[in-house]
Amino acid sequence: MSAPASITFFVDPAWRREGLSHIPLLFPFWGNSVTSNSPFHYALFEKYSFDTSYYSITDDPAKADMVLMPYSHNTALTKYPELIAECAKRAQELGKLLLIDGVGDIEQSIDIPHAVILRYGGYRTALDSRELHIPPYADDLLQRYCGGVLQVRDKAAVPVVGFAGWTQMGPIQLIKALIKELPMRLRSQFDWRYGAHIKGIFLRRRALAALRRSTQIVTHIIERGSYSAHTKTASGAPHELQREFVDTILASDYCLDVRGDANNSTRLFEILSLGRIPVIVDTERNLPFGGEVDYKSFALLVDFRDIDQLSERIIQFNQSLSPERFAQMQHTARQAYEQYFRIDAVMPHIIAKLKERITLYE
Repeated sequence: MSAPASITFFVDPAWRREGLSHIPLLFPFWGNSVTSNSPFHYALFEKYSFDTSYYSITDDPAKADMVLMPYSHNTALTKYPELIAECAKRAQELGKLLLIDGVGDIEQSIDIPHAVILRYGGYRTALDSRELHIPPYADDLLQRYCGGVLQVRDKAAVPVVGFAGWTQMGPIQLIKALIKELPMRLRSQFDWRYGAHIKGIFLRRRALAALRRSTQIVTHIIERGSYSAHTKTASGAPHELQREFVDTILASDYCLDVRGDANNSTRLFEILSLGRIPVIVDTERNLPFGGEVDYKSFALLVDFRDIDQLSERIIQFNQSLSPERFAQMQHTARQAYEQYFRIDAVMPHIIAKLKERITLYE
């Protein structure tokens, strides 16, 4: 078998900053910089690693295909904004593209024409040709909790729809959130595209209300009052909350997936890892590797403008599936996670797209 196509990134050692968390792409070389405040992400990167047969780093510009900024754009913008300009200048001098990790709940604009920007979110109605959309880093919950054995559910006449996540806000928090996004809601009255920008927690509440109105769906729902993947915001012991999440997903035929603060969701890929069929409320999301992955082969996508008819969409979809097709979609969901979205599987797909960008730039 021939060696895989690979890319070598130039990283100047002078760019390294002690005590600052570097980007995940550098974890295989500089170590896992996730803190104990995010126990799930820390454990994830301790178990899985990016496949370094597809990429490497060097401090020799002559050996590099691209330049890599070692810190996320949000981190550099906050701590060392001058580093962004320095990396951009070096890449331009070398005549190479600059790769920037621009992922996050808040994805700031980046005014560097010779950059390729890794993103989680964004909207299809506002595509930036420099962006490359990757999956959020989601743990393999089937391996962690089920020994890697897929538990295939039989099709039922009355579908069970599951969800566990943050939907509750205190009165003051709710008022602040509504005031903050009031301009977006007003714009959405004149341009439908802005409706996709509504904060994820409000869309989740609306989706759950739609599900609960139906007598032809069984709901398996756990609503939380905080984000549970971080020790500072979790409403209980994080591992107990995750176990509860896993049990909810496994006990469901379909699992609701709605965007978070960014226009993406780690939940989607956790659902896929468990081999369940996600119901994706599509807020004009840039689903990762959308050109290669047929999401409709393992998921039901419902336009956010149809969120109030969510129950009807699920019922119709469930009725359209044969028992064999229902089982196959669960297998396909798991396969998609293993082949495209798990940390040890993403690099060939990312590198292939970066190779295309390099060829166009040269």
